[in-house]
Amino acid sequence: MEKETEIKEMSGGGKMVARRVISEFIVPKCTGKAFIVKKRQVLRVIELGGRQVADVAFLNAHNYKEQFAARHSVMLESIQGKRSRLRRLEKLYSRPPWENVMLTVIDDKIGEHCFGGHCSERGYEFMLNDPKHRSCSDNFKECLKGYGISLEDLDSAGVFNVFMKETVDEDSTLSIEESPAKDGDYIDFLAEMDVLVAFSACPAPPPTNDEVPKDMKVQILE
Repeated sequence: MEKETEIKEMSGGGKMVARRVISEFIVPKCTGKAFIVKKRQVLRVIELGGRQVADVAFLNAHNYKEQFAARHSVMLESIQGKRSRLRRLEKLYSRPPWENVMLTVIDDKIGEHCFGGHCSERGYEFMLNDPKHRSCSDNFKECLKGYGISLEDLDSAGVFNVFMKETVDEDSTLSIEESPAKDGDYIDFLAEMDVLVAFSACPAPPPTNDEVPKDMKVQILE
């Protein structure tokens, strides 16, 4: 769906810029969608109707082997001293041997995210004793099929967990907490290359998605 709506916002240099919404769509709860975002376009992920987490993978649209490397990006940002807050990333780097900046976060209303893996069959076996529970792995598998990409081709640790909050206890136990995001909150990614986006409206149960999984809104701006 094309929606030529102009949105005015502040650029990184403090100047007011206008971006046009060229595509807008809903990703229904517990489903996935794959789509292309071209270089210099902006991907906006928007909360719709309350707390909801999205797992998002990014691939070079012209070389699917080059993919966003979550933990590697965290390391590179830390080395450069750019991670002023634990859960913020500015530059999203691809995995070695490429190590290119794939996207840049240019606006982030929450700043509360995780970077790493996504929910899977084995995860729900451990958490809920229900390996057949719908997962982000299922969503990625289905939405990438049309691009000739299998789950085996996808870097399972190369995911941006939008709006997800996690904590580590004193005994090093990892816990997922209720997302602080609310209706209308969003994050903007500026594409530094043509990227194939694999987007999953996470099917995880509470506390990740409040009481029930929800739809999410996506906009592409230029």
